[in-house]
Amino acid sequence: MPMPPDIRLATARPDDAEAILAVHRAAIRGTAADFYPPEIIEAWAPLPIRHAHVEALALRIENGIEEAVVARARGVGIVGFGSFVPDRRELRAVYVHPDYGRKGIGAAMLAALERRARRYGLRELVMDASLNAEAFYRSHGFAVERTGEHVLGGGLRMACIRMRKPLGGH
Repeated sequence: MPMPPDIRLATARPDDAEAILAVHRAAIRGTAADFYPPEIIEAWAPLPIRHAHVEALALRIENGIEEAVVARARGVGIVGFGSFVPDRRELRAVYVHPDYGRKGIGAAMLAALERRARRYGLRELVMDASLNAEAFYRSHGFAVERTGEHVLGGGLRMACIRMRKPLGGH
């Protein structure tokens, strides 16, 4: 499915961090509630957004620790983002604001991230997918390796699925 014409993908900038985290919170709160209990949602997507989280993400983007793309809607701003950590071959996230879901934005961001990963010379991406995102990643070539847990702030454990995708095109 092609993206809507008013959406453009771009490389994330450090000053995008707060908007990225707002999309992150909205996406989790809008799509994961059927898969996780409220205490997990609160720990995973705490509100209000803390300044320390904004600064930490901005620094990871600025220093190239995390490669990130954003989807910008004309007249709205950032409505999606995705990122990976090249040194770990790890896809960190693909999130789309619920108001913009199922329009091809997530697929376009994932494809852009995979192209960037190939430019880094990566032959695969691994990730810990949330339960609500498993079907999306499967539909884009990721395979399940095992179930697992991700430790959230406060020590809460969130069920996740370790997935892997080989990257062709070398």
